[in-house]
Amino acid sequence: MPTEQQIDAAAAAAAERANGGKFSDPLFYKAEQRAFWREVVRSALEAAEAPTAARKEEPAQKIQEVSEKEVEDFSEHCVYIRSVYTLMTRIWRDSDADERKTMEAIAPLFFEDIGKVLGEFLVIAACRITDPMDAGRGRQNFTVELFTNSFLPESEAFKKLDELCRLMGKLREKILPTRHKLGAHADRDVIRKGETLPGGSWADWQGFWSALADFVRIINEETFGTPFEIDAGGVLGDAETLLKCFEQSQHFETLLKGNDPKVKDACLKLALPAA
Repeated sequence: MPTEQQIDAAAAAAAERANGGKFSDPLFYKAEQRAFWREVVRSALEAAEAPTAARKEEPAQKIQEVSEKEVEDFSEHCVYIRSVYTLMTRIWRDSDADERKTMEAIAPLFFEDIGKVLGEFLVIAACRITDPMDAGRGRQNFTVELFTNSFLPESEAFKKLDELCRLMGKLREKILPTRHKLGAHADRDVIRKGETLPGGSWADWQGFWSALADFVRIINEETFGTPFEIDAGGVLGDAETLLKCFEQSQHFETLLKGNDPKVKDACLKLALPAA
């Protein structure tokens, strides 16, 4: 707020302007007129400062409202993409030589193709949930930024979620070119040159999943008061069962093609019970 001296000076200037600059008239700027012009200036200054004060009271960032259903849907989606990753790494990355030999014997092209498809899916999935919240034209993306901005910027929840977004962004930065040029689009130059674009290291992916797990846990604790884990317990069991079935099928084929007619006949009856 201006000082009284500044208000006096502004009042005198306003009075002079109103009188056309003719201060030679001794009757124009009497004491009571001076008080009038002081009030005019003071009221004008207060009116000018009011919007500024109101703007200062507004939060620096508008809070995004998200429903409990949206928190549930996002959490379940994270379980889904995490499960795909877990299944994929067990079968394609962590399988041993015998398991890979069995898969190649059963369907050599199938497992190679499915591995590529799942690899592209995971790149797109990781980029999609870390996309900017603003999709343009008044639309919003269902991403980690949306849920982060549902908390006040000065809150501890916001600070934790914002840091986790930054950690997830490390993988995003590395795989985004792959998403743009081979996942969501087909870049002619990349395809023509047969380039292999970066997909992130295993350590990068581990950091991403760890940050996402903490992120989902926090938004559930803040929303429902209970944590939520994105690691589905049965996924590894499914992968182990699948690999075991592959192995058993190979043993069955060995027996079926063996020289013992009794064993061969028993295998046929087991495989074709109605025959």
